[in-house]
Parts: sequence; structure tokens; C-alpha cells
Amino acid sequence: MDLNPIFRKVVLGAAEGSLDVAGSALLPGAWPILKSALQPVLDRLKERLGGKDVTSSPELAQKAIEEFQADRHLQEIFRSRLLEQLDDLVQHQAAINGDVQKLMLIVTNDQKTLNDVLGGVQQIEQRLEDGVNLSDAAVQKLTRAISEKAATSRDVRELALSELGPDVMRIVQDQVHRLQIRADELLRTDAGDRALDELQAGVLLVAALLKEAPTDIMMRLQLGFIYKTIAQVFDAAGDQEHVNEYVQRAEEIFRYIKDDAADNHATALDVANAIHGLGNVAQQRGDFADAIDNYKLVTTMLPEHYYAWHDMFGCYVELARKGDVNVPAMRNALDRLKETGTGKPGLGADYIAQLEGMLQPYEKGKPAAPAGRKPRISGAQR
Repeated sequence: MDLNPIFRKVVLGAAEGSLDVAGSALLPGAWPILKSALQPVLDRLKERLGGKDVTSSPELAQKAIEEFQADRHLQEIFRSRLLEQLDDLVQHQAAINGDVQKLMLIVTNDQKTLNDVLGGVQQIEQRLEDGVNLSDAAVQKLTRAISEKAATSRDVRELALSELGPDVMRIVQDQVHRLQIRADELLRTDAGDRALDELQAGVLLVAALLKEAPTDIMMRLQLGFIYKTIAQVFDAAGDQEHVNEYVQRAEEIFRYIKDDAADNHATALDVANAIHGLGNVAQQRGDFADAIDNYKLVTTMLPEHYYAWHDMFGCYVELARKGDVNVPAMRNALDRLKETGTGKPGLGADYIAQLEGMLQPYEKGKPAAPAGRKPRISGAQR
């Protein structure tokens, strides 16, 4: 059966009073079960709606209902949780009152069982409104159906878990890193819309991992660098409002990592990447001198940090285009990049040749920069 009506009644009722009052009024004998299954769904909807309690106003409740109705997977999360709770009740041979029977009928979603128990699906809406008090034989059929569905659900979950395996986190992290590199490459070819699609996919993957482990420094770093690259996409599109928003988000993440580094026993690479990220924030804001200071600190900590050498070179290019030319520093940064990073993700030979082309006019003594693309800002090193 469709779970939308019961979800709608509870959420709208909660917006007018409270969740417990609304649930107890609807199914008092089954409310503890219903509430336990409902809470994870409400939490997800809260995240989608800007962190606001979806039952705090009728307007938010209506938005939550619309989100729920449009999301089949969210509905099945609700059904799966209900099924597990009801099966636990059955296995413990607890009393199955009329409200629990009603909830079982809704969750079962099996036409044959509904026909056997109620004598026809067409009658179910009226039966649910009037109240349910099934015969012992009907309750046995219903509990058997619930247990069978719960067993199938457990089997599917075990199968899914076996497919995930021990390397799932590493695989997802690698995928996020590839998305970041791909977005950088697309940005260099002015394919901003496609880059944004890649980055949004990366944000979803990282957000899912951080929800389970918000202390994961590598995932924090990935989120920060994705935010930084999203800011670059909006910068290319001339959308300064969104540039500022995502630069601010990136800075917040990188500062969390830097500030927590000692307590979290972060590795030198983790700390260097956080400082590198703060350099990226300064660079995106046009504070090239501050960015260079950050990159110098990174390369002092880790001389092989090729992305820091890359971004340092980019800052020197930007300063040179403003008239502040430092050819020895530019050459040093580029040479160190070539020594440590040629062939690494996003640093192919063609791209390195483009960077050489940016430096050559200055080495030949030209007073102004030639027209051309500026170096992109890179991401985290692994």
C-alpha cells in the first residue's frame, strides 16, 4: 500500500501540534513503532530543507510531504524500517492490537495477503478508517506475510553488504578524487556546466561518507577542494555571489582541519593539504601574496607537494600580469612542479607545456603578460 497518506497525516498533524500528539492521535497503539521508523526519514528531509525541523511549520511540513511523495527510495526506507520493527514485534510474540494490525496491512503491500485478510483490496481504505480487529486466522496470515517480507529484506541487505566489501571506502574516495580531477580538466576547456555536474556528484558522495564519519580528514579535505572548484566554476561564469559562498565554505572546512590537526593526530600530508586549501582560498580571493606564503609553508613541510608548486606558479603568473614580475621565483616553482608532478593526475605533458608557454615571454624580457588562460587552482594531493 501507499505510505504517503499516513506520512502526510502525521507530518501535518505534527506541524499543528507536536509529533507525539499527532502520532498518538492517529495510531496510539502502534505509535512507538511508527515513530521509530519515521525519525530517520524526517532527519533526511531536515537535511534537504536547510537543517530546519520539517514539523515546525505547516509550510515546511508541506514541502517535506512533497519531497517524500516524489522520492521512491525515501518511501522504501520508511517501509523497510517499519517492516523491521513489526517483524521484531512478531518474533517476540507480543500482543498485536488493532492499530498494529492496521500498520501491518499498510506495510505489507501484498495484494494476495490483503485479499485473504480483508476480502478485497477495494475495501481496505474504508476498513482502515473504521478500525481493524482481525480474526486470529487473519492475524496469523498477516504476521506470516510480515515475517516472510522481513526475511527477504534481510537477505537482500546481506547480499548488498557482501558486494560492498572491505574496500568500499577506498573505492568511493578514489571516485571522488577522479571527479575532482575531471572537473578541473573540464574547467580548463570552458565546459563549466559539465564541470559543475561532476562536482555536484562529488559533493553527494563526500556528504554521504561524512555523515557516517565526520572526523574523516581526507573526506573533509575532498569536500573543501570540491567547494573551491565549484567557486572557480562560478567565477568563470561571472557569478560573484556564489563564488563568495563556496569560497567561504571551503575556508571553513580547511580551518576545521588545520585547527583539529593536533587533536586528530593528522599526518603531515593532511596538515599540508589543509594549509594548501587555505592558500587556494586566498588565491581565489585574489590575495596572491598570502596564497604564496601558504604554498611556501606547504613545500617546506613536503617538498614533493607538486600541487602546491603548481598553485605557487599560478600566483606568480597572476602577480606578473599585474606588473609584479619575479622570473626566478616563477622558474623555480615550475621546475619543481615538473620534477615532482609531471604525469600526475591533471598534470599531463600537454598541460605542463602550456605552463611553460606562460613563463617564456617573461624570461624573454617582455614587460607585459600575453593574453591567455590563467593556470587553474589545483586540488588535494594524496
